[in-house]
Amino acid sequence: MNFPDPLWIAAQRFASARAMRNACSATHLTRHRAGFGWTVRPAAGSVLASPRITHWDPEPDYFHHWVRDSAIVLRAVPCAIAADPDSRPFWLRFIADFIGFSLFISDPKRFGPATNPLRGSTMPSHLEYLRPDAELAALQGDAWMEEPRFAVDGLPDPEQWNRPQDDGPALRATALMSVLDDLPDADFPDARGLIARDLARVMQTAGRLSIGPWEEAPKRRTTFTLIVQWDALDRGSVWFGRPDPAMRQAAGRLEGLIKQALDRPSGGWRESVEATEGRLDSATCLAILHARRTDGPFAVSDPRTRATAAALERVFARLYPINQGREVPAIGRWPEDKYFNGNPWYPTTLGFAELHYRIAAQTNDRAAFEKAEAWLALIQQVAPEPAGALPEQFDRVTGAGVSSLDLTWSAAAFLEAAAARDKAVRALFQS
Repeated sequence: MNFPDPLWIAAQRFASARAMRNACSATHLTRHRAGFGWTVRPAAGSVLASPRITHWDPEPDYFHHWVRDSAIVLRAVPCAIAADPDSRPFWLRFIADFIGFSLFISDPKRFGPATNPLRGSTMPSHLEYLRPDAELAALQGDAWMEEPRFAVDGLPDPEQWNRPQDDGPALRATALMSVLDDLPDADFPDARGLIARDLARVMQTAGRLSIGPWEEAPKRRTTFTLIVQWDALDRGSVWFGRPDPAMRQAAGRLEGLIKQALDRPSGGWRESVEATEGRLDSATCLAILHARRTDGPFAVSDPRTRATAAALERVFARLYPINQGREVPAIGRWPEDKYFNGNPWYPTTLGFAELHYRIAAQTNDRAAFEKAEAWLALIQQVAPEPAGALPEQFDRVTGAGVSSLDLTWSAAAFLEAAAARDKAVRALFQS
């Protein structure tokens, strides 16, 4: 069995905390997109999906604020502070700014522009990527909550993208609830207002058809989105110190809907309610990780969680040449993924490590711990040296970095996996 080097874990942990910090409130950066004639500077509180200045050449342009990614990063802030204690003042300021930025971009009193502001400055080669004027003009009221991403200065995204996406408000609500539980001094005056706004939106949209977390059409009821919505409503129904029966009932309805996605061949959860039997997606496991439940149907150690993970392991073990002879396989998104040739991802492979560390901590399952160690050792083998930013993907054959070479989500995923490892070590070896 392969085990990761503790010295590498410590170095990569610090490097990931710094990489995450570099993408948050990055007001020192400026991005010019010549094809659109568009220059943008990040606002305080924004989160860059990647701080790299790239042009789809072939590295993708991720210099945007995704609501989903930003919530995942926010959730990892306590881990970043633990990895770099001197950064605590920065992160407390960031949380306050994040709350303000999030309230601004979701403000129902805002109105979108009547026409796309880039239409006059865009080169003919880029006109096809511009968002239609009518779509921007329709942005008002609750429509802002359907936006999956924004320009990093807080203005509406002027580029075409798949919408609506409904996981963002749920993820942001639970991430902020979690951070406030972990960091009571981050309970800034507007924090609860943002949580309440997000939960109200989840109540409105829970269970409807929408674009899933990988932003691929068609609209459907993905188990990822449904589980994070369920988690937000279930937690929100008691988080404010008083029970909310309507929210609890809505969570119960979602639980019933999710059970329609039970997969008989694997014993786990399908990718969506609409998916055919046997169609699984690693995002389902990431949603369960985000919920971090110790009991109930979406617990990390529930047999259906384990069955979903085990079935995906079998699929990816056969799919990627890099997995030949490995104790655990590198994990991708879903088997038919074609983006950048369909590779293993850092967030999903690290997610499977974190999942098994959490299973080990909850159940004293040493076999789960050893699998998690093997996944982290795999990441050590493919990660760039010396320890630093982590890419989005690694090549299915060689392990080289692919797509974005500095993905903020990957940094957050490493910090979460390392923190889960600490808990597993304490539970198994120090209790």
